[in-house]
Amino acid sequence: MTNKKLAIALLVSCVALPSLAGAQSSLDELREAAGADAAAVAAPAPTFEPSGQGFDGPEPVSYAGTAVTLWHALGTQIADLGWLPGTGAPSFEEISKRVINASKSRTYPARQAGQPSLFTDPGFIAEFEQATGARFSQGNYTRFLINGEASFEVKDSLIKNARKSLLISSWAFYDDKTGYEAAQMLIAKHKEGVDVKVMIDGIVASSHGKKVVKLMKDAGVTVLEHSDLDRSGDIWHVKVMIADDKYAVAGGMNFGDVYSHKAGSILWRDTDVLISGPGVIEAKKLLGGEWNSQVSARKLGYKSIDVRGPQNADFDGGASRVAVVLQNPPKTSPILTSIVKAMYGATRNINIENAYFVAIPAVTQAVLEARARGVEVNILTNSKESIDSEGKPIVDAMAKCLIPLKQAGVNIYLKQGNMQTLHSKFMTVDGEFADIGSYNLHPRGERIDSEVNVNILDRQAVAQLDAAYARDLAAAKKVVNVKELETKPGLVSQIMSQFFYAQLSQQPKPGDR
Repeated sequence: MTNKKLAIALLVSCVALPSLAGAQSSLDELREAAGADAAAVAAPAPTFEPSGQGFDGPEPVSYAGTAVTLWHALGTQIADLGWLPGTGAPSFEEISKRVINASKSRTYPARQAGQPSLFTDPGFIAEFEQATGARFSQGNYTRFLINGEASFEVKDSLIKNARKSLLISSWAFYDDKTGYEAAQMLIAKHKEGVDVKVMIDGIVASSHGKKVVKLMKDAGVTVLEHSDLDRSGDIWHVKVMIADDKYAVAGGMNFGDVYSHKAGSILWRDTDVLISGPGVIEAKKLLGGEWNSQVSARKLGYKSIDVRGPQNADFDGGASRVAVVLQNPPKTSPILTSIVKAMYGATRNINIENAYFVAIPAVTQAVLEARARGVEVNILTNSKESIDSEGKPIVDAMAKCLIPLKQAGVNIYLKQGNMQTLHSKFMTVDGEFADIGSYNLHPRGERIDSEVNVNILDRQAVAQLDAAYARDLAAAKKVVNVKELETKPGLVSQIMSQFFYAQLSQQPKPGDR
């Protein structure tokens, strides 16, 4: 490899990192279900004073940790480019072809706008399950948690009232008020005899949450720092919490102030979903299976997780059908297949809210073909002003991939507010289907980041998410003219577009296979 190529790869890897910052039921019902008495129901989740330990402000930057992250990113980027013998990853064109082939159906071809949604056809749903490898379970209660206040009120209550077990997966805990309070609550539950297990990404742990992770480990909480068994530079980006095998919260939020809004002035817009029902057990099987694989392969000495059948069948239950999908790229793409196949099922509208919209060809093709059928497509993503500082270098790439969509009649909306980042990752289709989780519509999702998303069929639940989406659109700026997306990219953006986002150079046309 030439020095020039190495320098380019280093630069690309540095700027291509993800954001490094990163029927309704009440809480009273949750606490009552957990057996809390009247006083506990009325009381908020406990708070813990930082006590001068460095948790009372924004998490300080760890330059050493950032260097470790960049080093791993560099190694992964070089390996994926195939410059060394025995390395290389599928191209975005290859991934797209695989996903399109799994998504387009001869038995249930995409319908023109105005016809019944394919999500009302049991045969299409069965085909959807087969394509994604995740079956819908019935009888689930679901509620979308809009923004950090709602999500962390639920999470804190679930932790506080846990009696048997807590299994938490997160990209990171932060060394701030939110991370500290969560650590203290988990330590308290561990001391009460609750089985507390935490799984975070091992690479990210070198730059985020070093103090709170040490606090938990020193107190005896089992914290597994995940390391991909096949590709050591890949990232565990999964955000799921399971309490007593009865409740699960999944979505885009890590344990940090920008997500929870417990402190600070930078308040990210994010969304989680609360589940109670058989979907919780499916989530536990996926997380527990990954935990057990890590423990076994790396000989960590931690206790394994029993993933056999229901450990607690006392669910709240409801009308939602839920499928939980785990994706570990680059060889398979079940989450992306869920998203793309759902687009081919649309006959009325597709609503997309995603933090980092840099579409690979399969997504662009599916959107363009939906527009060609007359389906309304709405996309909300970050503007140059709203996106977090680490994401700013990709804004030009985002704009570039949005231009052909705008030209095809897609409604493009941009989040407003300086550094008030949109971090949600969800999509709804025809008021019938929702997909939500940690997956960014970004090339990293098909190369580096392991993710968990939840697919939901429930008109009432989807209506709640669509209502939140409408509020987000009302606060956003609608792109009126395609020239608003045309920017003059800087040097870094040009290098990224040429070497990391090469999939943007040739946009597919409607009908391409």
